[in-house]
Amino acid sequence: MTAFKLVLKRLYFLGLLLVLNSIIFPTITKGQDTIFNIPPYTIKIDTITRIDTTYIIDTIINSYTFIVTDTIYNVTEEDNTNNFSVHHKFEGNFGITLNQLAITHWAAGGESNGSGKVMSNMTYRYDRKLFNYVLNGIFAYGMSNYTKDKRYEKSEDRCEVSMTMSNNNSKNLTFTSIASLKTQFSNGYSYPNDSIPISRFFAPAYLNISAGYNYNIKDYLSVYISPIAGKMTFVTDQRLADLGSYGVEAGYWNVYNGDSTWVKGKNLLSELGINVLIKYKQNFKNKISIFSTLNLYNNYMDPNKSNRWNIDVDWETGLRFTINEHISAVINIHLIYDDNIRFAVTEIIDGTEITKQIPILQFKESLGISFLYKFATN
Repeated sequence: MTAFKLVLKRLYFLGLLLVLNSIIFPTITKGQDTIFNIPPYTIKIDTITRIDTTYIIDTIINSYTFIVTDTIYNVTEEDNTNNFSVHHKFEGNFGITLNQLAITHWAAGGESNGSGKVMSNMTYRYDRKLFNYVLNGIFAYGMSNYTKDKRYEKSEDRCEVSMTMSNNNSKNLTFTSIASLKTQFSNGYSYPNDSIPISRFFAPAYLNISAGYNYNIKDYLSVYISPIAGKMTFVTDQRLADLGSYGVEAGYWNVYNGDSTWVKGKNLLSELGINVLIKYKQNFKNKISIFSTLNLYNNYMDPNKSNRWNIDVDWETGLRFTINEHISAVINIHLIYDDNIRFAVTEIIDGTEITKQIPILQFKESLGISFLYKFATN
């Protein structure tokens, strides 16, 4: 009887242990918990496996992946069907143009000379679904050498950078904003006087900022009109600023109570007007190409009302004959008229010489053989 009671007690305690075991440690061969993803790491799944009375917890840790979405647009299946993607392209060219003339005992007269210039035109284009922008730089510098008196004269000096941004809502008509900066590299002179510069680096410099609409009539012709176009002229050389060069306010003597004080000329001229930009560029049978850029600007906020009908003109046209991949003949014509750029002109009136500062149409023509190296990225 005692042995029987002992067995019953053991069975009772064994059953109690089994009940407690089922409550505290349920018999589960596999389970899963979901935990929120928290960067930079996330515990994704906990797997619990029971082997007899031993419990093994396998923790799977995966690195969190940050997905960067386009802040402008999300590419859809339709976009993929149209093969649209963000596109970058950088292209440009480097060139050298040479001209040479040799004369010895030439009855018609003349002087041996040689000239050359280096130039570069670089463009970076970035296209997206909703907008695109283009960065462009045009740089050129040229010198002429006259053999007889061994003098050098500058024949070309150009430093221009511009940025154009447009939306892509329409193929032909786009809202466009343009910012451009133009200046020169070194001092400019009115030859043969090469001691007093008439221009310097950033004297002048032209900063143009405008917004308007660009209409692409054809693939080779576009017309841009901006009714709100700002133009700022910088003259950082104080001597030129005191002279009132390039339209800035000249310096003057301020006389008060018998005392005179020199007031420096302004270094900045600000204008607000309308800007029209017409561009044409076309290739003919890959041998002849022509380009023409006409830039018109009218300052309708000029304090002097009589000047409000003056129109600044910047017109450049070029014709290129391609000889082979790296050699071509180029003729270039550049016309500029700016009411703020004045030249000294001497006139004889009633036997008296009178020098006036008046605006004159500027003309430059060049013809030469160019050696070009072109590059482009996909």
